[in-house]
Amino acid sequence: VNDVWATAQAGLVPMTTYLDLLRLFHEETDPNVWNVILASGQYLHHMLDARQRPALHKFLRTLLTPIVKKLGWSPQDGESDLTGQLRGDLLSALGALADDKTIQAEARTRYAQYKQNPAAVDRNVVPALVTILASSGGAAEYEEFLNSFKTAKTPQEETRYLFALAAFRSADLFERTLQLTLNGAVRTQ
Repeated sequence: VNDVWATAQAGLVPMTTYLDLLRLFHEETDPNVWNVILASGQYLHHMLDARQRPALHKFLRTLLTPIVKKLGWSPQDGESDLTGQLRGDLLSALGALADDKTIQAEARTRYAQYKQNPAAVDRNVVPALVTILASSGGAAEYEEFLNSFKTAKTPQEETRYLFALAAFRSADLFERTLQLTLNGAVRTQ
């Protein structure tokens, strides 16, 4: 996948050839393969303009939905840690990068469960929930994540919510995050 992606980026093969190749990986469970696929999806998302992105979102939903359904939201008995990490990465991509409304709605429900009882949600899924809610959220989610950043109990939690603040798509909320970097609320390092 990596070699074909590099040749597609260089313009040596048509991008459609690369996308056709990705369709062959719909049942792949190797996180390393998915890392390349998801990174290329992120790259394409940034390269396309707003009119072109819905087609990419649709393609990614078609690609990711079968494997996400197979993995589900919760760990299976005996699954490896890598599978748990893959679940979180794929849920995050489907909800945020592919803009899947069903996944976004489920993420809101599961995040509410997590806030009530952190043990109710798999630890590998929590970062995905935060990413999904940030990418699809508004002012209410922003305020909650800003508060979670300020009151974080661990450095990992603080970093998770800080990075999430930069993922909100609203220009006003993005501007607020930029101001946090200038007014000292966010450490420079």
